[in-house]
Amino acid sequence: MKHSITKIGLIQTAPLPGDFSNNLRAIVQGYRECLDHGADIVVAPAAALCGLEPQSLAVRRSFITQTKAALEALSRELSHAPLILAAYTLTISDDELYIGMVGEDDDASDPWMSNDRRILLTPYLLEKDCVTELENNDTTEIMGRAFYIDTSDEDMLPDSAPDFMIRMPLTPWFAGSAKDDCELRCWEASMVGCTVVCCRPVGTATGNIYGGGSAVYSLEGKTLQRLPFFEAASKVIDITRPPQALNLPEEEELMSSALERGIRDNVRNNGFTGVCVPLDHEHSALLAALCIEALGSANVCGISFSPETTLAEKLGISCFKPNEGPLKAAALTALGGEDNSTLVERVRTAIAMSHAESRGLMLCSPLGRRQIMLGEFSTYGLSGGLLAPLGNLYDVDIYLLSEKLKEKYSDVFGSLTEPPNGITNRIIHELADLNTPPSSLLDADRNYMFKENDVRLIQRKLLASALKRTQLPIILHADSPDQQLTFPVSHRMND
Repeated sequence: MKHSITKIGLIQTAPLPGDFSNNLRAIVQGYRECLDHGADIVVAPAAALCGLEPQSLAVRRSFITQTKAALEALSRELSHAPLILAAYTLTISDDELYIGMVGEDDDASDPWMSNDRRILLTPYLLEKDCVTELENNDTTEIMGRAFYIDTSDEDMLPDSAPDFMIRMPLTPWFAGSAKDDCELRCWEASMVGCTVVCCRPVGTATGNIYGGGSAVYSLEGKTLQRLPFFEAASKVIDITRPPQALNLPEEEELMSSALERGIRDNVRNNGFTGVCVPLDHEHSALLAALCIEALGSANVCGISFSPETTLAEKLGISCFKPNEGPLKAAALTALGGEDNSTLVERVRTAIAMSHAESRGLMLCSPLGRRQIMLGEFSTYGLSGGLLAPLGNLYDVDIYLLSEKLKEKYSDVFGSLTEPPNGITNRIIHELADLNTPPSSLLDADRNYMFKENDVRLIQRKLLASALKRTQLPIILHADSPDQQLTFPVSHRMND
């Protein structure tokens, strides 16, 4: 019997790895909110129960057991509307199955002792007191309707036209991904001729930022409604209503929201009360402004070794001004009186880290992508800290974010007329991101040409700083996966 499905509930949660109880509670809360607004069926993000990127936890014997127990507990909380989500399951090879059946060595028959075991994301249909495992990339019948459900990142199309396509990808957000995903889903809906539901989680894990922005697309290839980016939310969408004129946020706004989400998640998920920001760096104003937007000014503390405290006063945050003289003098004495900038930078970072730890704060590094790639920092110096929010941003990205935040912090940012270090950034991008051979950048037949001295100098710096880049804090990834920083990159720099 076919049931009328006109209202689809979307739950956009921010799951934590291994926190089954709180993750389950968030799903139940969103489910009940959707139920109150008349949802016929509800969709939750993949890994909404076990959390984002749980691979380090999945090797434990209890992981699959906890996942199954959580699915059963969740089914008991449901009402008449079915719930579709995905969870990780364990698969083993045929050889392991054979060994287990013939009863050979106990360790060999235990799939958890095998390096060949795989943890796969599997879709599930949950109804009242009933958990049904579904086939991924396959069409199944739910409430008399044909549903094509996909949790992979391959974006395969069904062989026959279903009534609904449910997409639950677990790909992190990066600059430009929101526009690409919207265009792809609209194309899928119009090509297949069915309603497309794309449900994504929000949160941060190992530097990757998950952006949400879950949406439902009509069979004409139009966006019916979209949930907010980088926020946990739930909403019921009526697919019988005409599509709305929905514009995606500007890239600078999405970038700012992504970094704020990454800062907030890293602070709260690791038990810190706030952040400590160095105020004597060229990127300090932007870093401090992002931290204030993410956590509030009361949870941001600046640290400055300059006699002036102008930036802290303009931002309205507290500022710690330590006396570095005695510690610096002792270090100089130990080195025989030799003074250098590297020593000063390390002494200041040691003071900043000690101050941050004593107050339960997370020390943030102000380094940007250009400085990281060229090694323009000292080991245990500016690279010290636990988080580098701007570490994946080139100067042009930092400039655009500063221009955006200048509307709110007009007294903080300087009067830059254009992004600095443009040529340097382009050469780094070609060498490190696009894997372009250095000799190709000197070819006069190309549309652009760089000076050989500039290319060779940057090439040498990229090679010389490879080991330094292994001592970096967590970097928030804001670029596409094929252009994210990979350390070291020296194996690709030889010409």
